[in-house]
Amino acid sequence: MKSVLCLMWLVGASFSSAAGACSASLTVQLETFGEGVTVELRQGTPGSSKVVASQQSHGGTVSFPKLCAGSYFMAIGNAESVSVTPVRQFENNRAYRSSIRIAHGAGNVTRRGRSSL
Repeated sequence: MKSVLCLMWLVGASFSSAAGACSASLTVQLETFGEGVTVELRQGTPGSSKVVASQQSHGGTVSFPKLCAGSYFMAIGNAESVSVTPVRQFENNRAYRSSIRIAHGAGNVTRRGRSSL
């Protein structure tokens, strides 16, 4: 069976602090099968991106603080072929939340080779 990535992005409330560079954040609630799943936050778009941060998740919450405004997506998985989320535009002074559940079945997510990201 294929793995399915169910994704929900939620935009949080603006921070009340003064505006500053690299002041966005992303918190992801991740439900996966298995342990030690790599979650890469990548800036740019597939084909022209760079890894900004990478964390291992054992199911639970992963956080990416102090992000600069720009386009981001996540690559999730440990193999050469990973699940890739849609690209989202982040703004400074915003807190973003995402809930992701990886389950067996069919879905509408993209599978790409890490080398193509």
